Amino acid sequence: MRPLALAPLALALLAAPAWAQVEEPVPTDCTSLFDTLGMLTRGPDSRIEDTATGCVVTNTYFGASYSRTAIGQITLEVDDLFGAIAGHSRPAKLELSVTNIRVSPEMDDSPLTAYILETQQAPFDLHLAYSWDEASGVFNLDDLSMTMPALGSLTIKARLAGVSDIPDAPAEPTDYLRGNVEKLSLTLDNRGLFTAFAVPVLVGNLPYDEDPRPAIAATQKTIVALIEAQPESQINASSKAALTRFVNDFPKPNGFYQFEITPIGAPVSFESLIAPNDDMVGLLELLARFNLSAEYQPAAAE
Repeated sequence: MRPLALAPLALALLAAPAWAQVEEPVPTDCTSLFDTLGMLTRGPDSRIEDTATGCVVTNTYFGASYSRTAIGQITLEVDDLFGAIAGHSRPAKLELSVTNIRVSPEMDDSPLTAYILETQQAPFDLHLAYSWDEASGVFNLDDLSMTMPALGSLTIKARLAGVSDIPDAPAEPTDYLRGNVEKLSLTLDNRGLFTAFAVPVLVGNLPYDEDPRPAIAATQKTIVALIEAQPESQINASSKAALTRFVNDFPKPNGFYQFEITPIGAPVSFESLIAPNDDMVGLLELLARFNLSAEYQPAAAE
């Protein structure tokens, strides 16, 4: 099972590497970059604009048919965007905003159904901002967030050391961002976001023809025991209480949670955090290599 951060991590990994694999001819403006990457498609109201620091794309689509997703606007700001593309290198600074993302199925046989499905969607936004100093190897993930006004938000921040440029021939997605974690924080304002996006992933490997609740309850008990077993020097009493509440309230841990981890002693590689684990227990055993703090506040009254 992968940590919850894996889904938004895809955005962080793709934002720079997507052009690391661009073949000749190298794009020199936003329209040619859009066409070369080939990940998005135009609609009748699509617009692509070059700006002084990057690109702005409005009213575009990702995917096709029943799973098509509409995107209201993409704003990309990069230090020396087309120089980074030409050099297949990691930009020193990048900010990417993707707003008004929503399912927009393409159903030629029933446009009315497609319209109804789209109007029922709750749009969400994604945001990524990082800075990287090549000389020191310090990589600051300043913001990696998902916001859905109706359901809450998730924000990840991190500081990594020993991060070098993109390799010439990356073999794995993690090759794009190898380094050691110095600090990682996660803030969850959960009003249904976790249940809608994370729970299906976390329980997806359970047998489809069995009631999942006994297995979930057993896993909760195991995780709580692991939390309680950690020394106070790694997780203090208030943090243990917040973590235990989060686990026991699964699948609906509503409220405002803040988590932060820092490695104990030996460095912990970033790729080890996002590598698959056999189960949630494996993830907790990995986290035992960190000092962990957690805070909880109840959801604000409506």
